[in-house]
Amino acid sequence: MTPSLPLSFRPVRALLAACCCAGALLIVACHGNNSTDSGYGVGWVTVTNLTGNYGPPDVHFASYVVTLDQVTLTDAVGNTYNAIATAEPVDFAKLSNVAELWGNADIPVDTYVSATITLDYTNAQIAVYVDGVPTQATVVFQGGAALSQVSLTVHFDPNNPLVVTNSLASSDAQRLSLDFDLGVSNTVDFTTTPYPTVTANPYLRFANAAPDTKKIRIRGPLINSNTSTGTYSIYERPFYDEANNIGTLSIFNGDATIWNINGVAYTGAPGLAQLQSLSAGVTTTLAYTTFEVTPSTQNLQGQPTGTAGIFNSLYVVAGGSLESIYTEHLTGDVIARTDNGTTATLTLTNATVAGDEVQLVQGYFEYLTGAPAYPAGTTSALVQVTADHTTVVSAEGTTALPNLTYDSIAVGQQISAIGTYTSPVAGTIVLNATNQTSGSTAGQVRLLQTSLFGTLQSTATNSLTMNLETIDEVPASVFNFAGNGATTPTAGAFSVNTANAGSGNFAGAAAGTAIFVSGFSSGFGAAPPDFNAFVNLQKAPTPDSVVSGVNLEADVPAVLEVLWSGTGTAAPFATFTASGLTIDLTNAALASAVIQVGPESVPLASLTGTLNVVPNPVANCVTPVPATSATQPCLTLFSYGPIVVPVSATVSTAYNELLEFNTFAGFNTSLKPAISSTELVKNLSATGYFNRSTNTFTANSVDVVL
Repeated sequence: MTPSLPLSFRPVRALLAACCCAGALLIVACHGNNSTDSGYGVGWVTVTNLTGNYGPPDVHFASYVVTLDQVTLTDAVGNTYNAIATAEPVDFAKLSNVAELWGNADIPVDTYVSATITLDYTNAQIAVYVDGVPTQATVVFQGGAALSQVSLTVHFDPNNPLVVTNSLASSDAQRLSLDFDLGVSNTVDFTTTPYPTVTANPYLRFANAAPDTKKIRIRGPLINSNTSTGTYSIYERPFYDEANNIGTLSIFNGDATIWNINGVAYTGAPGLAQLQSLSAGVTTTLAYTTFEVTPSTQNLQGQPTGTAGIFNSLYVVAGGSLESIYTEHLTGDVIARTDNGTTATLTLTNATVAGDEVQLVQGYFEYLTGAPAYPAGTTSALVQVTADHTTVVSAEGTTALPNLTYDSIAVGQQISAIGTYTSPVAGTIVLNATNQTSGSTAGQVRLLQTSLFGTLQSTATNSLTMNLETIDEVPASVFNFAGNGATTPTAGAFSVNTANAGSGNFAGAAAGTAIFVSGFSSGFGAAPPDFNAFVNLQKAPTPDSVVSGVNLEADVPAVLEVLWSGTGTAAPFATFTASGLTIDLTNAALASAVIQVGPESVPLASLTGTLNVVPNPVANCVTPVPATSATQPCLTLFSYGPIVVPVSATVSTAYNELLEFNTFAGFNTSLKPAISSTELVKNLSATGYFNRSTNTFTANSVDVVL
């Protein structure tokens, strides 16, 4: 793990790092020497939480911060190579809907059969929801052992090893996907005091293609931009990293790219032109992108690899609209607002603070629940943002909300605020977004895409009414909607404007149908409608590649979570063939079996028939719309393996191995004989889509824990 420098050194370190290439990698990725015979290929490593923030039974993670230390590759004859080794604290609970680019590495041309990922739990910061409130948890390992590092070795599908070929430049890099299965990696005891106890047994996968179509978030300071090629280049800095440059890359932009630069929205070329006027090295950028295969990329045999490609932006934030080494910022959901006529005070939940002037647990950021800095006896802080008429307000991913002011910030809205941070006093944390902030003329608040879940009540032209259950997975009961309208909105009859929702398929849906909405709250005092649905550019496509602001259950990524009690079972399945499986719901050891669709839980026992779990047969996991359009590469991934078990309570490092397969037939052939009276199945999780009408779960991935 890379040691943290004192806070006073961070700005200096960051500026020095901006002047050079990624010294934090064991093999740097400047790519100045790449050629067709360089002997090296380029790998981009993305990180995500594939299975979401829920786990059996009734576990909901608010935060899951651990440190990613490194990834080591091993070839067929046992040679090892450290592909990426920049330690980064990561909140996996914030990566359930998006993947983040960790960094890149020059990797020797070779065929690799396995990868070893190292996690560090020394400064782990884990929180779970208790009665709707994010609550600090204590983390231990099996038997209550304290553990700092965990190393997990993933063996690639023997028929699909990682083949690294010469790359001409980082624009021809191959994407490598790392994902954490939170559901099967943790159990939670809510009865312990003063905090719930999380027993962590990490289960991660690493593959040469992602088993999902999530958008990829890329952060870093600007190097340069080029309007003639439609690109801009950055030093890649993932997560909240303020200093380490983990490679460089160019991001490709088009006529439909939406820009937010210093709080002003642009579309297409004018946005890139505005970016070109900003200062290199100090201008921070963030892009939500898709990964596009470049068919011209060839392997050593002169054949297209089908995996290498480039990143195309959908939405870009830059300048003072974004957190940087010069500012402090808070993100979270507004649960209450008070207003004295000139200044608004916004109270947040599910909040994260980041910035240079703040002493933080993770160095660069901290999830604000039960932090050590809080007064003794408290498990959470009161987190507030102040805003007024000087605050620059903008909305992400759309140009359809102009002329925003601080009165556009209503209860129920997720925000990212830039301003002046005040250290906790009597349990209260305040960020003043009315003060001058470097890189902008005032404090800023960015309205972030907010997600609603509930059941449909009625529909009309360009509108619907729903029984609201959660906002960004937080129970609706936590929110005080007073002031949002002349009449206070109620969760039991929440009104939504769907005019900007895109091509949703909710027309004709029956009352009581589960419904999922993305968009923005109406302005403070402006309701009704209570909410405005917009297409969410961050969301992964539905099975038919359509992204809408309003979706039904079958169009939302789902997770099947199954838990067997005790030491597990030797007979978890009623059927298990090369084409699918079914869960034996009569097994006496079965403790929990649910399908989690966002915040919605569907017990398998509640279904009218047997749930059939089948592998996704569609290339790239979704059907392009139109059929001629490109899709982001996606490859099914099925795995099994033993959970990490420390050797004893005094051992500080644990090890684990698991096997991966890209075909369900190969998975079935290997797993079936591995299950025995001494190798019992403890957990299963699967990701994909649930179709209630056919009782089918179409799986992009399946994990089985022995």
